[in-house]
Amino acid sequence: MKKALIVDDDRAIRRTLELHLTEEGFDVLTAEDGQRGVELALGESVDMVLLDLRLPKLDGFEALQQIKQKKPALPVVMITAYDDMHTAIEAIRLGAIDHLGKPLDLDQLDEVITKISEMASLAVNGIPFCDTTECTFQPNVIVGRSKSMKAVYKTIGAVADTRASVLLHGESGTGKEMVARAIHFNGQYRNHPFIPLVCSSLAPNVLESELFGHEKGAFTGAIKQKMGKFELAQGGTLFLDEISEISPDIQLKLLRFLQEREFERVGGNDTIKTDVRIITATNKDLATLVSEGEFRQDLYYRLKVVTIELPTLRERQEDIPLLVQYFLEKIRREMGRSVELIPEETMTQLRSYPWPGNVRELENALRRAVLLSPSDVLLPETLQLESSTPQKRLPLLIKSIQELEKEHIENILGFTGYEKKRAAQILDISRPTLNARIRSYGIEVPEK
Repeated sequence: MKKALIVDDDRAIRRTLELHLTEEGFDVLTAEDGQRGVELALGESVDMVLLDLRLPKLDGFEALQQIKQKKPALPVVMITAYDDMHTAIEAIRLGAIDHLGKPLDLDQLDEVITKISEMASLAVNGIPFCDTTECTFQPNVIVGRSKSMKAVYKTIGAVADTRASVLLHGESGTGKEMVARAIHFNGQYRNHPFIPLVCSSLAPNVLESELFGHEKGAFTGAIKQKMGKFELAQGGTLFLDEISEISPDIQLKLLRFLQEREFERVGGNDTIKTDVRIITATNKDLATLVSEGEFRQDLYYRLKVVTIELPTLRERQEDIPLLVQYFLEKIRREMGRSVELIPEETMTQLRSYPWPGNVRELENALRRAVLLSPSDVLLPETLQLESSTPQKRLPLLIKSIQELEKEHIENILGFTGYEKKRAAQILDISRPTLNARIRSYGIEVPEK
């Protein structure tokens, strides 16, 4: 039999709840102060706790913290006469599964009990997100064992120790910067700088200054000399994301650097040489941009000495469980929120969703779900994934071609003031044909 614990200093409320929960099939324990409530919650095998806020010896928030510290998976419902925003926020923040105000609505309580029962049922078939007590977690690693990802790893290994320019191509969210970091930090230049820059985030003149630096007085606001990313990345790697967005002038300067390994600061005359590996990334087809005259062909060939195609998440769905495990541990370390079980229903959703935003969307969805999950079970509804089934668009009115044609002719006749010659011209039909349609459809034409 399921067991519930009621912690409330009001005898009448304890009795009311006890009778109600007994009718619902619970074996009920009661406590009249917070300290005794914590003792029973931790000492007994209870399935649910109804916890008042204002209690003698130990208030509800303190009791909630102690219970969740020792039994984080135990569902606790906070009940309080102080049914305001701040109390509700604090209760949920500290781990309560729900917050109910007094006087207590028993129907609302039953809804919460049903939710708790559903969570318990989901947890029975849940998949532990970690295979071990302490997950192995390393920041800035690429997760995946699929065939397509193994091909990416092999290419990374082949280019990591070289200065060859690498072009990363893939949809948004596929992890292009992660791959760039893997190339840098797994090679012999790992102890030198890795500098990323998103080219589309800056205006062309600002981007030029960021890349090549500028001399004092080169333009309004240039109050002192500034080193650019090419100088700052000396000996290391410069990662240029969204390379397709750079202007023709910067394309030319970048081409010159790749050919000569030298450049001048904006407003300067001194030639500066630097040894930097260039990794670029784009979600666009550069070959198409070249054919359309929007990207230099000679620069394109300089950038794509080695090209790595990053697979979409929908193309490597077998990696989703590994990614889920990785991100949940990352979220736990960053946010202090823990999820221990993933119901089969939740994992089915994760596997079947097309993930148009790829790995980045998966991480954000899990982060949101962890924040919204009221327990250590990752509930499917907290994922809030958009339906992958296209919604059918039904017309407001379903009419035949003949009905639509009749209405169209009536509208044109009305527009022309029932001048048939002009109406026939607009309809692009002869006047005899118009007269035949008027008779056929029974259109009334006022006499002039």
